Amino acid sequence: MMVPEAKVRSILILQPREGDSAAVVEFFKRRDVLGLAVREAGAWSAELHVPVAGDGPLVVTALWDSAEAYAGWRNHPVRATFNADMQRLVESDAPPVASGVYTVVVSAARAVGG
Repeated sequence: MMVPEAKVRSILILQPREGDSAAVVEFFKRRDVLGLAVREAGAWSAELHVPVAGDGPLVVTALWDSAEAYAGWRNHPVRATFNADMQRLVESDAPPVASGVYTVVVSAARAVGG
């Protein structure tokens, strides 16, 4: 199974406040943040990644049709409802880490069950 090329992948780095990754993960699950990105804003897929070591920044990635589609999610009214919680859960003054939107130019994936 090939991942669609000519799509874009958004990458967002989140530093949990006081290292509390579990609180951020629980928030993403309870508010269905990634499900909303798929259903409301058209993401193909979205993932929240936690460091294997258990400590450090979290990474959120999603696959979109275009940078404009991702911008639509960033400006979506439902996303604005998360702002207060996100400010409480993640460090806003954490050292900058590169986040961005990248074009998918080469990809491969394994089929589920295959």
